[in-house]
Amino acid sequence: MKLILKLSGKIFDEEDPQKLLTLKEVVKELVNEGNRVGIVTGGGSTARKYISLARRMGSNEAYLDLLGIWASRLNAYLVVFSLNDLAYMKVPESLEDFIQAWSYGKVVVTGGFQPGQSTAAVSALVAEASNADLLIIATNVDGVYDRDPRIYKDARLLTKINTEKLKEILEGTQSVKAGTYELLDPMAIKIVERSKIKVIVMNYNKLGKLKDIIAGKEISTLVEPE
Repeated sequence: MKLILKLSGKIFDEEDPQKLLTLKEVVKELVNEGNRVGIVTGGGSTARKYISLARRMGSNEAYLDLLGIWASRLNAYLVVFSLNDLAYMKVPESLEDFIQAWSYGKVVVTGGFQPGQSTAAVSALVAEASNADLLIIATNVDGVYDRDPRIYKDARLLTKINTEKLKEILEGTQSVKAGTYELLDPMAIKIVERSKIKVIVMNYNKLGKLKDIIAGKEISTLVEPE
């Protein structure tokens, strides 16, 4: 299979590297079994810190986006260096760079590409460009809920959903400001729909069970393009 894994930047905010070490072992196992793997990293608290400082200094949103992109690329290099020979050693800075890097047959890790484009959208683009079988969104919740679980204690986890329903749930909750977290933004959903890419939303705390999640044996949400 060809798999693109989008990692929430929050996984890089922890001082304990155990989750990233787990990622390394899982990726190594997937590659050894003949799978192709691409990884897209978010910016996490490093991005939020610099964006907050720059915003208070009067920088515009385009400049703030650039800070977020550079932070996400720093996180990408952290993953690249942990994978050593498994990974393509340069982090792509555009879709063209990614396509070229992918052609070498190694694990390709990237962060953001350009201002105005979330890393969620980047993950959908590289999934499309690589003809991926699955786009896996690893975040800090178990999947997609019928409403925001941070606000509503009775929010219900949905094990299967289509993109139309996902858009309904996300409507009015997204922000276009730099550094804000998005599950799948409108651009990412459009790419998923046009390319008919299946998406799995999972908790990055369960990376060690990634193979079971792909097989539908662990809690997650399958998002099917409408």
